[in-house]
Amino acid sequence: MADTKISALTALAELDTGDQFAVNDTTAGETKSVTSAVVRDLSRWEAVSTSSYTATTPSTSTITMSDTSRFQIGYPVKFTDSGGGPYYAIVTALSSNALITIAGATLDTGQPLTALSVGNPSMIVTERFFVSGTYGDGANTILATDQKEYFDWMRDDAYLVTFRCTHVTVDTGTEPKVNIQLGGSKVSTNDSNNGVQLGAAGTWVDNSAIAIHLTNYKVARDEALEIEVTVAGGTGDAAQLSVICTFVMEN
Repeated sequence: MADTKISALTALAELDTGDQFAVNDTTAGETKSVTSAVVRDLSRWEAVSTSSYTATTPSTSTITMSDTSRFQIGYPVKFTDSGGGPYYAIVTALSSNALITIAGATLDTGQPLTALSVGNPSMIVTERFFVSGTYGDGANTILATDQKEYFDWMRDDAYLVTFRCTHVTVDTGTEPKVNIQLGGSKVSTNDSNNGVQLGAAGTWVDNSAIAIHLTNYKVARDEALEIEVTVAGGTGDAAQLSVICTFVMEN
């Protein structure tokens, strides 16, 4: 067949997931095909070579790396292990070509990693909430109870990998404890599912790195998010609560 110039081909107005491209596989030294669906996914998630990390993790929140060149603090990560997955997290610390630390789904030190991917930073979504007035005077759902409002997730599927809280006015007794609910289920496993305990005024308290319910941290479109005071403050006068929730998009 004679060579055909690209300019002579019929123009394609849009791509279907099965449309194919020719790709030069330099590793195999062959020309191969790739679908537009794969190209789309590569723009979101990039598979990390198994030669760049150690399959057995040294802790539930760290991965031993020999090449961290594709990673930055704040980047999303996705991994599977011999027990299941995929699981989602975010990079919170990095030691060049040695180690990454994550927050989100826990790493199982008894189940070796079978795949690791790093995502486009645009796949990180943060939602910020502010509760005016006192909020820790009782154990309740404070968006609905105190703010008289509701919040529904209106994006594609995502995973709540961490959250943090602070307040302006501290409780004159013990500080209240706060968790996040997705679809009515608690996300944090901190403190027997009580979540985080607030601290000094203006001091952010983060959910522990991998204190996440793997069955509860996914949120689907039109699913409710709620902030819950799980343990009331000692006096109940803590006020002006700020909460930041960090999500990793699935796709």
